[in-house]
Amino acid sequence: MFNERFSNALQMLNYALHLFIAVALAAASVLIMIQFSRDVLGAFREHILAAGFLNALGTLFIVWVLSALISAEITYMRSGIFHVEVFFEVAMITLLRQLILIPVKGGGEIIQQEDLAFYAVITGALLATGIADFLVARSQLGAGRQAPRRVDNDQTNDHSLRNSR
Repeated sequence: MFNERFSNALQMLNYALHLFIAVALAAASVLIMIQFSRDVLGAFREHILAAGFLNALGTLFIVWVLSALISAEITYMRSGIFHVEVFFEVAMITLLRQLILIPVKGGGEIIQQEDLAFYAVITGALLATGIADFLVARSQLGAGRQAPRRVDNDQTNDHSLRNSR
């Protein structure tokens, strides 16, 4: 009896925590979109379009990360399942963002030796993360999961008509 109550209390706490995470992600998304708008306007105002565009693109990558996390949170809240691929997606987006922002940091000058080494490390980390993502996805397909397919409404209707006959 006590174990069941304690388990229920923990489940309610977990749900409340995930609700808090979802609200925090939504708030962060709004704030980042405001920052993106400010970056774009600032680039036009200061007439530094190339660097400003790359800076804004870096901010947009954060929006992409938040979108992936919100999608994962929605899936978890609905089904209780969290897919590990989300971690790989977030890591790859973050590494790509770094690759874009390294040249911007130099102000358009030649990339310094230490930045070049950092660039190589980030590229290697991106490659390793991509390989790990591929291997995880491949192992899950081998475990009986099917690759996601996009189904058009016409195909769905055809399928339902065939099953109703």
